[in-house]
Amino acid sequence: MKKRKTGWIIVLIVAFVAALLCGAYFVVTRVLHVDLPFFGSGDDGDVAYVQTVAKILGVGYTGRSNRYSGVVEAKEVIEINPDSTLTIETCFVAAGDAVSVGTPLFQYDVDSLTLSYEQTLIDITGLENTIRTAIEESESLEKQIARARADKQYELKLKLQEVQLTQKKSEYELKSKQKQADQLKEAIEDSVVKSPVNGRVRSVRTENDANNMFGTSDTSNAYITIVAGSDFCVKGKVNEQTAHTLSEGMIVTIRSRTNENETYRGEIYRINTEEPIKENNYYSYDGGGEQSSKYAFYVSSDEIGHLMMGQHVYIELGEPDKQGSSLVLPSYYLVEEEGRHFVYAANAKNRIEKRTVTLGAYMEETDSYEIIDGLTYTDRIAFPDETVREGMTASETVYADETGMLGEEPMDFEAPIDMEEPFDAEQLDETEFGDGGWE
Repeated sequence: MKKRKTGWIIVLIVAFVAALLCGAYFVVTRVLHVDLPFFGSGDDGDVAYVQTVAKILGVGYTGRSNRYSGVVEAKEVIEINPDSTLTIETCFVAAGDAVSVGTPLFQYDVDSLTLSYEQTLIDITGLENTIRTAIEESESLEKQIARARADKQYELKLKLQEVQLTQKKSEYELKSKQKQADQLKEAIEDSVVKSPVNGRVRSVRTENDANNMFGTSDTSNAYITIVAGSDFCVKGKVNEQTAHTLSEGMIVTIRSRTNENETYRGEIYRINTEEPIKENNYYSYDGGGEQSSKYAFYVSSDEIGHLMMGQHVYIELGEPDKQGSSLVLPSYYLVEEEGRHFVYAANAKNRIEKRTVTLGAYMEETDSYEIIDGLTYTDRIAFPDETVREGMTASETVYADETGMLGEEPMDFEAPIDMEEPFDAEQLDETEFGDGGWE
């Protein structure tokens, strides 16, 4: 009897412990949304990749655009290259000199020009004699072939082909030599090379390539570069990770580094994503070992006449004095359902939820909506593809898919975000956006 009662007591205790464990599991996984090892997660391990609105839009957490470094330069830069077969005797200009049309730049060595010209004339005479001899020999061989027996004609025809080939080669070389002679004669008659434009000498290439008026690294291989005219632009550079946020025709603010209140309205007219900027003969990378290339973009403005050539400035997205006035989100991040609009956002428990937003004006040129309420720059949202749903775990790390294409280790796309520390656009790390090392 006592054994039976003891057995029931053990069964009741086991049942009570099991019920307690099940209740605790439900509270932890369903209410508190905590994934327990060995038991799995409440959403079967589904993860949605999220980014902050600020990162998506390429702005700071205050809504103010990131600053890009820029330098004022001319829209047109003329490159002067001497004839590689000639020797330069004297250079008349240096970096920083103002030049006009007809200003002497450098002079060829006339003595060496004369010797080269005379040698070229001798070469031309020799080629003309070779061609004349080949023509006479060809005529003779053609007569021999006409009189020769059939068994001798084959050998004579082969010799005729060789003579004709020699003649064609000599004729080609003769054309090249005649062109060279004309150039040498012209160079002798006018051995001084003059500036074709009005402007200022930007650089004169020397052995150490260090003679540059702006103190920057000029990677041009031209002997002389001239900044033409007074039509200025601002050359900026953008990291490859945020290059997609820029587009031609976009309005930007040019801000003086020495006076924060001195701003000019500009427009991006070119983005050169075909080749990365090279600095000190190496491609430009971000600090910390991140191999992230930078690309040049160009801003035109009718208001920067007061800035000096070579002056460094900031470039900020948006109209002057209108930055950070509203949050504008691309329409492809918005989902419409039963007359309301929402985004897939990460909540305080790091789970995806449908966050209702209030829309304002629609910007047709960028296919974006002004967000009046429901979203801030620090909120993290997911791209609403068919795999995203409520309750998924929000992650700022992309994991390998089932095929393992990304490897076994997670690949971090951005550093963890400290939401307690507000973003200060005034204290951007210049190494991130590039500052100096202009081409």
